[in-house]
Amino acid sequence: MNFKKLLFISFIFSVIIPKSFSQTTFNVEYVLGRTSPANEFFPELKMNQTLSLFVGKKHFSDEAWVQSLQNPETGILFQYSNYGNNEFVGSSYSLMPYLEIPLFHSKTKRLSLNTAIGASYFNKNYDDGKNWQNKAISTDFTWAYRMFLNYSIFSNTYLDTRASIGYSHHSNGHIKWPNQGLNTFSAGLNFKFNPQKAKTDSITIKDTKYTPVKFYQIKTGIGQQSIYRLYNDTKEVYSTSFAFGKIYKNTYKIGIGFFYTFYENYYDYIKEEKFLVNEDYPELKKNPIYNSSAYGVFINGELLMNHFAAEAQLGINIDKPFYKIDYRLNSEIYVPETGDYVPSELDSYYKLKRFISGKLGLKYYAWNTKNMPKHNVSLGAYICSNLGQADYTELSLGYTYIIK
Repeated sequence: MNFKKLLFISFIFSVIIPKSFSQTTFNVEYVLGRTSPANEFFPELKMNQTLSLFVGKKHFSDEAWVQSLQNPETGILFQYSNYGNNEFVGSSYSLMPYLEIPLFHSKTKRLSLNTAIGASYFNKNYDDGKNWQNKAISTDFTWAYRMFLNYSIFSNTYLDTRASIGYSHHSNGHIKWPNQGLNTFSAGLNFKFNPQKAKTDSITIKDTKYTPVKFYQIKTGIGQQSIYRLYNDTKEVYSTSFAFGKIYKNTYKIGIGFFYTFYENYYDYIKEEKFLVNEDYPELKKNPIYNSSAYGVFINGELLMNHFAAEAQLGINIDKPFYKIDYRLNSEIYVPETGDYVPSELDSYYKLKRFISGKLGLKYYAWNTKNMPKHNVSLGAYICSNLGQADYTELSLGYTYIIK
């Protein structure tokens, strides 16, 4: 399975904007910010500059998701970012589907939240010889994510000038080491053009009553992951999960469940009896399949938008035996006196990362969710994490059964 194909599929899911009466919009955004150093000896960075172009639609209809999200805006954005060091960090070019929703709509019409997830191309990345300081990005293509708050300063019929502040992140999803990722905090201006005059004042949010419906869901996935510097082969990760819960207002799908994940890289590392297995954790060799797996429970939520959905999941690992090795290898310490790297020790941060997992991604449903079909099949693309740090990239197939 090719990572570029995963990113392409995740992008295609949201290119097709759900159908409803809508108003075309165009946004231009320019922000300045600071990108955090990804690692020790990271190249010095000047001010980050980002220019974004948005093409979207503001939705107005009586569909459940449009009413629940208070006439949201969906679309595609193209983003160019320069990180203030052309020699070692370079620039990124991103393409992301986005969702923008009003906040506190009953009290103000000035505030909104814009969030997007998609793919980026970097023109500079890690090289063991020429660019060893940059451990943030090691692949040409990465995941891209952003979340920004917009506040309208002044507006007229066709132009809305807004202040923007937010956060953006880039990561290859741990398919290749190193993958420290880039995190940027920015602020600037967003100019929103409305070429079509919409009679938004006459459009009201209906308080339609929807009866919550129960659902059961099973999902299986295949992902890709590498472990660390000296064990950098990309291998598969297999997962399965079961969840049940309720769908509220035909829009908010909330569930709880349990999952099982098997890491091929973990298994091979144990079977090959690598250094840390023999020296510190020989007990892992007794049951390599169990010790190469993760078991846990989770809560997740989806925003259902006809055929499309955005999903976030927070999980608790009941057991993940191999992660103590994963953590020590990925937190290795450089020893200047010898010029070598040594595995770190387990600390309090490990205990937290060991238990908390997450997923963030996009889904496409074969049948339109607005009709709440009894049976539905979905395809999803996700970046999976340990306490926010990428663990692996996944493509999944799911089945949902609804009880009406």
